[in-house]
Amino acid sequence: MTAALLVIHDTGDPKAGSRWTPLTDGWPGDALAPDLPGHGETPPPTGGHYKAGDAAIAAWRAADQAGIAGDTVVVLGHRWGGFAAEILAAAGRAERLVLVDGLGPPWATVEDLVADRHRWLRDVLADPASLAPPTASPDQRLAHAYASVWDRDFIRHLRRSITVPVLAIETPASPTPPGERDQRLAHYTGPARLIEAESPSGVGAALAEAGWLPQAP
Repeated sequence: MTAALLVIHDTGDPKAGSRWTPLTDGWPGDALAPDLPGHGETPPPTGGHYKAGDAAIAAWRAADQAGIAGDTVVVLGHRWGGFAAEILAAAGRAERLVLVDGLGPPWATVEDLVADRHRWLRDVLADPASLAPPTASPDQRLAHAYASVWDRDFIRHLRRSITVPVLAIETPASPTPPGERDQRLAHYTGPARLIEAESPSGVGAALAEAGWLPQAP
């Protein structure tokens, strides 16, 4: 049985799931790249939440509705979508995990996170419109770069819980410093491999190089 493919696209991508049509069309089994809430053809959720956990739930719900949420699902996450894909892998929902530019940006220190939160609060209070009740527009926090509370210890703990094989595909657009990629890959408990590609369009070739592209029956 050929494993199904579930793609979780990057947040804010105007092409949303359609960016991955060449990969899903070429996959020899079932494949799905749904538009996350607020992207493409999918309306934003009430309240405008844009958290990785919400994306993971939305993507898995789409997979379940498509009938591919079984035990043999390869989950691919692109950039921010990579963290949502890691959540699914940690929850035991992925047979394999593919991260395209998804090892994360340079880590922030606790001091940086606190400073970012203070800056965000100052920006919000300086803009009365941000305090207005939410409308059909996205979450107002996004307009002020709401500071993340994820720190390196949390990420490491999550990655240690991932025991399935991991394939990291890094391109020149990746925010991860090249010198830190192998170090971060070592956080996973399962086998992990790094392949460099010219762009996300080369993901299919990278999967084939790693032997992760199933053969058509």
